[in-house]
Amino acid sequence: MKVGIPARINLFKFASQGLALSGNYKVEDFPRVSALVNNASAPLEVELNFNLENDKIPCIKGRIKLDVALTCQRCLDEVKIHLNPSFQLAFLQNEQQGKGLNPNFETILNADREFSSIEFITHEVLISIPTIPTHAYECASYKGIPEKIGQNQSPFVILKQIKRSK
Repeated sequence: MKVGIPARINLFKFASQGLALSGNYKVEDFPRVSALVNNASAPLEVELNFNLENDKIPCIKGRIKLDVALTCQRCLDEVKIHLNPSFQLAFLQNEQQGKGLNPNFETILNADREFSSIEFITHEVLISIPTIPTHAYECASYKGIPEKIGQNQSPFVILKQIKRSK
Protein backbone atom coordinates (compact mmCIF):
# COMPACT_ATOMS: atom_id res chain seq x y z
CA MET A 1 0.00 0.00 0.00
CA LYS A 2 1.36 3.39 -0.98
CA VAL A 3 1.07 6.25 1.47
CA GLY A 4 1.58 10.00 0.90
CA ILE A 5 5.01 11.44 1.69
CA PRO A 6 5.22 13.18 5.09
CA ALA A 7 7.16 16.44 5.59
CA ARG A 8 9.89 14.63 7.57
CA ILE A 9 11.41 11.26 6.69
CA ASN A 10 12.26 9.08 9.67
CA LEU A 11 14.78 6.89 7.91
CA PHE A 12 15.16 3.86 10.21
CA LYS A 13 11.49 3.73 11.16
CA PHE A 14 10.31 3.85 7.52
CA ALA A 15 12.93 1.30 6.41
CA SER A 16 12.12 -1.16 9.21
CA GLN A 17 8.44 -0.93 8.28
CA GLY A 18 9.21 -1.36 4.55
CA LEU A 19 7.07 1.65 3.60
CA ALA A 20 6.26 2.60 0.02
CA LEU A 21 5.43 6.30 -0.27
CA SER A 22 4.28 8.33 -3.25
CA GLY A 23 3.27 11.91 -3.77
CA ASN A 24 2.27 14.39 -6.44
CA TYR A 25 3.65 17.90 -6.21
CA LYS A 26 4.22 20.94 -8.36
CA VAL A 27 7.72 22.19 -9.15
CA GLU A 28 6.88 25.42 -7.29
CA ASP A 29 6.77 23.36 -4.06
CA PHE A 30 10.56 23.07 -4.38
CA PRO A 31 11.97 26.63 -4.30
CA ARG A 32 15.53 25.76 -5.35
CA VAL A 33 14.24 23.84 -8.38
CA SER A 34 11.59 26.38 -9.40
CA ALA A 35 14.29 29.10 -9.43
CA LEU A 36 16.04 27.21 -12.26
CA VAL A 37 13.11 26.29 -14.50
CA ASN A 38 10.64 28.26 -16.62
CA ASN A 39 7.59 26.11 -15.74
CA ALA A 40 7.09 26.21 -11.97
CA SER A 41 3.51 24.95 -12.25
CA ALA A 42 4.57 21.64 -13.85
CA PRO A 43 3.65 18.41 -12.01
CA LEU A 44 6.27 16.35 -10.19
CA GLU A 45 5.66 12.71 -9.19
CA VAL A 46 7.68 10.95 -6.51
CA GLU A 47 7.87 7.29 -5.47
CA LEU A 48 9.98 6.22 -2.49
CA ASN A 49 10.43 2.64 -1.24
CA PHE A 50 12.17 2.06 2.07
CA ASN A 51 13.79 -1.16 3.22
CA LEU A 52 16.56 -2.56 5.42
CA GLU A 53 19.47 -4.19 3.59
CA ASN A 54 21.38 -6.86 5.53
CA ASP A 55 18.79 -6.32 8.31
CA LYS A 56 20.51 -3.15 9.51
CA ILE A 57 21.19 -0.65 6.69
CA PRO A 58 18.28 1.71 5.91
CA CYS A 59 17.86 2.20 2.15
CA ILE A 60 15.68 4.21 -0.18
CA LYS A 61 14.89 3.21 -3.74
CA GLY A 62 13.00 5.86 -5.62
CA ARG A 63 11.96 7.52 -8.81
CA ILE A 64 10.98 11.08 -9.67
CA LYS A 65 9.18 12.12 -12.85
CA LEU A 66 8.90 15.66 -14.14
CA ASP A 67 9.15 17.78 -17.27
CA VAL A 68 11.21 20.95 -16.98
CA ALA A 69 11.48 23.92 -19.29
CA LEU A 70 14.99 25.35 -19.28
CA THR A 71 16.86 27.88 -21.38
CA CYS A 72 18.87 26.33 -24.22
CA GLN A 73 22.48 27.43 -23.85
CA ARG A 74 22.97 27.57 -27.64
CA CYS A 75 20.01 29.57 -28.90
CA LEU A 76 18.53 30.89 -25.60
CA ASP A 77 15.07 29.58 -26.53
CA GLU A 78 13.12 27.29 -24.23
CA VAL A 79 14.00 23.60 -24.26
CA LYS A 80 11.73 21.02 -22.62
CA ILE A 81 13.46 18.10 -20.96
CA HIS A 82 11.81 15.03 -19.43
CA LEU A 83 13.57 13.98 -16.23
CA ASN A 84 13.04 10.56 -14.74
CA PRO A 85 15.82 10.10 -12.18
CA SER A 86 15.88 6.89 -10.22
CA PHE A 87 18.12 6.22 -7.27
CA GLN A 88 19.15 3.57 -4.76
CA LEU A 89 20.63 5.04 -1.61
CA ALA A 90 22.06 3.24 1.42
CA PHE A 91 22.59 5.28 4.58
CA LEU A 92 25.66 4.09 6.53
CA GLN A 93 26.93 4.99 9.99
CA ASN A 94 30.49 3.90 9.07
CA GLU A 95 32.37 2.49 6.08
CA GLN A 96 32.60 -1.05 7.51
CA GLN A 97 28.82 -1.24 7.52
CA GLY A 98 28.85 -1.08 3.72
CA LYS A 99 30.85 -4.27 3.23
CA GLY A 100 28.73 -6.89 1.53
CA LEU A 101 26.22 -4.30 0.36
CA ASN A 102 24.92 -4.56 -3.19
CA PRO A 103 27.19 -2.35 -5.37
CA ASN A 104 24.14 -0.80 -7.09
CA PHE A 105 23.55 1.32 -3.99
CA GLU A 106 25.00 4.78 -3.71
CA THR A 107 26.22 5.08 -0.13
CA ILE A 108 25.77 8.08 2.14
CA LEU A 109 27.95 8.20 5.26
CA ASN A 110 26.90 9.61 8.63
CA ALA A 111 23.34 10.23 7.50
CA ASP A 112 20.83 11.92 9.75
CA ARG A 113 18.12 9.65 11.08
CA GLU A 114 15.44 12.19 10.19
CA PHE A 115 15.40 14.78 7.39
CA SER A 116 13.12 16.95 5.29
CA SER A 117 11.41 15.17 2.41
CA ILE A 118 11.30 18.42 0.38
CA GLU A 119 15.08 18.90 0.73
CA PHE A 120 15.72 15.25 -0.10
CA ILE A 121 13.58 15.38 -3.27
CA THR A 122 15.09 18.77 -4.20
CA HIS A 123 18.58 17.30 -4.03
CA GLU A 124 17.68 14.36 -6.26
CA VAL A 125 16.04 16.63 -8.85
CA LEU A 126 18.93 19.13 -8.89
CA ILE A 127 21.52 16.47 -9.63
CA SER A 128 19.44 15.23 -12.57
CA ILE A 129 19.07 18.63 -14.30
CA PRO A 130 21.64 18.98 -17.10
CA THR A 131 24.40 21.49 -16.41
CA ILE A 132 24.22 22.83 -19.97
CA PRO A 133 20.73 22.26 -21.36
CA THR A 134 20.53 22.27 -25.16
CA HIS A 135 18.07 21.13 -27.79
CA ALA A 136 18.59 17.57 -29.07
CA TYR A 137 18.75 19.00 -32.61
CA GLU A 138 20.81 21.79 -34.09
CA CYS A 139 19.17 25.02 -33.01
CA ALA A 140 17.92 27.38 -35.77
CA SER A 141 19.84 30.41 -34.53
CA TYR A 142 22.95 28.29 -34.09
CA LYS A 143 23.13 27.33 -37.79
CA GLY A 144 25.59 29.16 -39.98
CA ILE A 145 28.28 29.51 -37.34
CA PRO A 146 31.49 27.97 -38.67
CA GLU A 147 32.01 24.54 -37.15
CA LYS A 148 35.78 24.72 -36.98
CA ILE A 149 37.51 27.86 -35.89
CA GLY A 150 41.17 27.98 -36.82
CA GLN A 151 43.71 28.47 -34.08
CA ASN A 152 45.05 31.67 -35.61
CA GLN A 153 41.77 32.99 -36.98
CA SER A 154 40.57 36.25 -35.47
CA PRO A 155 37.11 36.18 -33.89
CA PHE A 156 36.33 39.37 -35.85
CA VAL A 157 36.89 37.53 -39.15
CA ILE A 158 34.38 34.91 -38.01
CA LEU A 159 31.85 37.60 -37.07
CA LYS A 160 32.35 39.21 -40.49
CA GLN A 161 31.58 35.85 -42.15
CA ILE A 162 28.44 35.42 -40.10
CA LYS A 163 27.28 38.95 -40.92
CA ARG A 164 27.78 38.32 -44.67
CA SER A 165 25.76 35.09 -44.53
CA LYS A 166 22.68 36.91 -43.24
